[in-house]
Amino acid sequence: MRRSFRPALLLAAALQLLAGHATGQDVDRVRLSLLQEVMPEADRFDRASGDPLVRRAYRGDELIGYVFLTSDLPPEVTGYSGPIRTLVGMTPDGVLTGVRVTDYNESRRYDWGDFLDDPWLLDQFTGKRVAERFRVNDDLDGIAQVTISVRALTRGVRDAARRVALAYSNPAPTAAAVPEAELAGLSWYEMRRRGVAVTMAVTQERREPLNLSLIHLTSEEFGGHLLGRAFQNIAGAVERRGGADQVVLYVVEGAGFRPPLREGWSIEQGGRTFAIPSEDVVSVGVAGGGLLLDEGSVGAFLLDDDEVDISEPLTFAFDRGRPDLGTFRVDYTSQTALIRMAEGADRPAPEGTDQPATSGAVDVASARAPAADSAEVAPSAAPAPAAAEPALPPEQLVQFDFSQAQEDDAYEDLLGSVSWSRVAWTLLVLVLASLAFFTKKAALRWVSLATTAVVLGWMDGGFLSISHITGLIWVGPSAITSDLPLLIMTIFTVVTVLLWGRVFCGYLCPFGALQDFIERLVPARFKRELPKGVHRNALKAKYVILAVILLPAIAGSHASLYQYFEPFATVFFLSQNVLLWAIAGSILVAAAVVPRFYCRYACPLGASLAIGSMLTLRRIPRVEQCDYCKVCEQKCPTGAIDGPTIDFKECVRCNDCEIQLIEQSGVCRHDMEEIRPRLIQVRMRSPAGVAGEA
Repeated sequence: MRRSFRPALLLAAALQLLAGHATGQDVDRVRLSLLQEVMPEADRFDRASGDPLVRRAYRGDELIGYVFLTSDLPPEVTGYSGPIRTLVGMTPDGVLTGVRVTDYNESRRYDWGDFLDDPWLLDQFTGKRVAERFRVNDDLDGIAQVTISVRALTRGVRDAARRVALAYSNPAPTAAAVPEAELAGLSWYEMRRRGVAVTMAVTQERREPLNLSLIHLTSEEFGGHLLGRAFQNIAGAVERRGGADQVVLYVVEGAGFRPPLREGWSIEQGGRTFAIPSEDVVSVGVAGGGLLLDEGSVGAFLLDDDEVDISEPLTFAFDRGRPDLGTFRVDYTSQTALIRMAEGADRPAPEGTDQPATSGAVDVASARAPAADSAEVAPSAAPAPAAAEPALPPEQLVQFDFSQAQEDDAYEDLLGSVSWSRVAWTLLVLVLASLAFFTKKAALRWVSLATTAVVLGWMDGGFLSISHITGLIWVGPSAITSDLPLLIMTIFTVVTVLLWGRVFCGYLCPFGALQDFIERLVPARFKRELPKGVHRNALKAKYVILAVILLPAIAGSHASLYQYFEPFATVFFLSQNVLLWAIAGSILVAAAVVPRFYCRYACPLGASLAIGSMLTLRRIPRVEQCDYCKVCEQKCPTGAIDGPTIDFKECVRCNDCEIQLIEQSGVCRHDMEEIRPRLIQVRMRSPAGVAGEA
């Protein structure tokens, strides 16, 4: 039986891994009825063409829009368990006409069904303009407990639509200096469209290309506007460097962590090439707020005027260090350069030269993102000057003394999307758990467990799960920090593990609470304990399960495996999956026979907390009576006590043994002076016949 089950499990895992790495779909393969759902006014569609790949939609002979798949426009935005492939319709002026999800492998799908394909969610995209920010719980209503998935859907739609719009819709205006007041009012999309920021695609070996945008910071205020508090990271880097005349940001499109790109940068200008030292390339990480929040990972180049003249056109080059990957280039004319050109456009040519007075517009077409499959983007001719009113003199625009701290709006964004009722319920659960833990009152603990099961289980679904650890691996800290109740619960759990041990397992896990109630209801005659040898070996199973879930995630796989080992969502979200209910039902039956069966032998989250509890500072005290007493050992719900020894990794701090000590029940009620004579008598009557206290 065991041998026949193992290949089936391996096959299921392999299928999940394959699903997690499915390739993109060509929009030509999408059925006509689905195309018409996202572009309802079209009566015909061209075959897919262009870069990015789109199908043009027509009403009669009139072009009314474009239809495209997000999977055809890498890099794809990754959700909780993988990319969410979506069909999008958009008008030529950048207004979305419809969105339909075509494929995804999110883990909650096993519990909730096709939750991302709900018309209530998708219809909110209709009428959105690509320049909007697409913020969940702000511009769009989200779905509780699946914030990561919904945000991935919205970012994927937004980023793909912007790429199509930049390539086909709203032709970019002639590049010209933008007044500073107007610059602060532009969206990130509009900055890219108008050439304030330029974008290039960088190919990677066996990975999707990176879309990388560059923008010069004209002032500290503008840097704070773009980055929020994260701008202070750049300020600190400048101070450590001893100053910098100019700062140019690079923004790597997409959610989550991106590796720093510090090596291989150079600037080509006036026939010379200046290599940017790696120590002058600062990795900021994800923007802490501002306009670039949720746009991607950010870094910065710290430059000096004696090396680079930011008031002249220049070319950024990025060499991957390998001939097969190539060197990538993009031309850039900063706002400072455009202002200088505009000032010189109306001036007569210098006497004694044949140079005409400059006039005309700057062509920024060469600054557009290159094709994703191109090996190299060659530099184009230097752009011509533009006629425009200068916003401010260059000397007033470039001021990097960093004396003023920038306000952070990341917290405002977080707080603005918070459900305060969820926060209140979470705090209630934590307060009850804390009171029960510190007062050591058995009745209060049962009240706390009931509240945990109802609130964190069936009512809110705000319990911690091993999926949150895989989420941290897949999408970075935003898997936790984007949800304030979850962030509070996580901080509480980490702190209590380090101070007292697995308090979460004893008080805040709704499935653990459910097992405790089952144990209390099941008659004692039905309960069994595994032999000690079997118990000790079975304890290792949960660590193996933890490795099975986390190692593929660390290796880069987005396959979702945890739902087969963690029944939380099945029970509390009332899954529609028969297989998952069979697994959860088997675990509950086992818990009725062996108290806390799942916590002891199968919980991967418990295993991770057990590893953390090895650092716990304040452990349960032991007294001399523990050398002889078996009462606590018999009452321990996880089998963590063996005589006077507690296996603290397996202890869930349920208070049972501590209450015995406080209430002086069992042997604890007697002083050792009273117990020792009894022990002497027992030893004298023992089969060995040994007398005395030796």
